Amino acid sequence: MRLQLTRVLVIAVGLAAGAPASAKHPRIEAAAEMAVYTDTDHVTVSSPSGSLTVSDEKAGWSVGGHYLLDAVSAASVDIVSSASPHWSEYRHAGGLNLSIKKRGVQVTATGSVSSEPDYLSLSAGVMLSVELRDKNFVPFVGVNYIHDDVGRTGLDRSRWELLQRAEIQGGMTFVINRSVIASLQLDVDLERGYLAKPYRYIPLFAPGTGRDVPAGASPALVNDLRLDQRPLESLPSARDRYALTGRIAGRVGRTTLRLDERVYTDSWGMWASTTDARVMVDASNRVLVWPQLRYHGQSAVAFWQRAYEVIPLADGTTALPSLRAGDRELSTLHTITLGLGLKAQLTRIGRTPWFFSALVSGAYTLYPDALYITQRWSVFSSMGLSVVWE
Repeated sequence: MRLQLTRVLVIAVGLAAGAPASAKHPRIEAAAEMAVYTDTDHVTVSSPSGSLTVSDEKAGWSVGGHYLLDAVSAASVDIVSSASPHWSEYRHAGGLNLSIKKRGVQVTATGSVSSEPDYLSLSAGVMLSVELRDKNFVPFVGVNYIHDDVGRTGLDRSRWELLQRAEIQGGMTFVINRSVIASLQLDVDLERGYLAKPYRYIPLFAPGTGRDVPAGASPALVNDLRLDQRPLESLPSARDRYALTGRIAGRVGRTTLRLDERVYTDSWGMWASTTDARVMVDASNRVLVWPQLRYHGQSAVAFWQRAYEVIPLADGTTALPSLRAGDRELSTLHTITLGLGLKAQLTRIGRTPWFFSALVSGAYTLYPDALYITQRWSVFSSMGLSVVWE
């Protein structure tokens, strides 16, 4: 959905290159990309991907597909603290989409699958948009259903857990004037089922001793202070998420400024805000560059504790806390991201357009109330080639 909105904004401010809408033959667009992520927590992800789209704007249809491979290699402190020195895995993901448009009404159907040795995700969705007021106002609504099977390596498939999600999207894009366009979108995600991580074990501490475990405590220190019990993570079986995103883009000369703001809350008590700013500059008739600045801040979920303590009972025994989370992404955090992107048309205007794109971004995340690490640096980079045949 965000990709579709981005394309609407880019086209509306005149940044998109390509043949006119009256092309006589179907338009074929093929793209390939290589992305790499790495961070100071010893996690590396390599993601080659490819996509193909065939469309006929005059006839009002398009069909496309994509494939992505995630190759994950990790030796993070979370894995080391679980007595596993290294972990690697491959994730295969693919999808298809079909869009039909008649008299300003567009219906898009999507389907995707994602497979890992211990996880299988299937999704299907549909989206409806309507062009009103000479295409200056476009409301849209969409629904998506996701069915996930969650397991562990070596665990019989009949014992895997189930997670179901329903995603509802609604909003509008509207043209303010000839050089400014905006959008507003509401997302509601309803999750039911197994929401914990099947490999995540939680260290427990004696009553009254959790406060002695400092933020950023090393695995060695945690092991010295914790009890022998180490149960699996346990999270609520339901989570309702709500996000409202506003976006505005304006064109001045050869420059486009785009601002995004997203506010978020959920039934677990988390609040978050994400602000994103990009300045897209036409360096030449065939080269577009854009710096990016992004800030994300969030509160912890209501049941988050840096160090969970067992609960003393009247008979002298202890009980486990019913809710216990080990994912620091559920704690208070702040992330600042700086990025720089480029897209260049390699061929001359008027010929079959080949495009080269590149993006590099660095992020710093602060975790002020988490075990093992309190900060993380990460770098994401990607390079891609695409071609359009008319």
